[in-house]
Amino acid sequence: MSRRRRQNFFLSIIAGVGVVLIIGVVWWFSQGFRFSTYADKNGGYSIKYPSDWALEKQAGETAVIFLSAQESELDIFKENVSVVVQDISGNPMDLKKYSELAVKQMELVFKENLVILESAPAVFAQRQGYKFEFLGKGPETELHYLIYWAISGVTAYQVTYTALSSQFDRYLFKVKRMFGSFRIQ
Repeated sequence: MSRRRRQNFFLSIIAGVGVVLIIGVVWWFSQGFRFSTYADKNGGYSIKYPSDWALEKQAGETAVIFLSAQESELDIFKENVSVVVQDISGNPMDLKKYSELAVKQMELVFKENLVILESAPAVFAQRQGYKFEFLGKGPETELHYLIYWAISGVTAYQVTYTALSSQFDRYLFKVKRMFGSFRIQ
């Protein structure tokens, strides 16, 4: 085999390996950005969630929880997004009153361990809603919460992202897509 043919042969092999590597990397990254749809006809909502996250249906007001994948044995906390559906027909209220009550409840639960980062009206589920972001400080961990809520008729919908403060930004891109996909029927 001449020198030129050997060079072309090796360049062809290197190009082939490069194409296979590129396809593999694209496939691997795309797996982390695939979303599935969860629809709750009884609750009257739907939401998209990362396909690699676990889904746990709950009883009571917390309808469903989406849990990030455990990354290692040392991963002690699974970042999560939960959906709470509340029937407020017994005490109907508008968004402003509901928001005041929800924030007051957080203040009572967390007391001096509550650090409010943002508390303001926001668009959620294609309607007027509310955004509440805060840190919940504990003796051994600090959790970062991001909650959006909206009211439809006599039903309140809350979607909450909970993460260790150190991991909050890691999942934020996916979580924002989840919040943006939330629909009330």
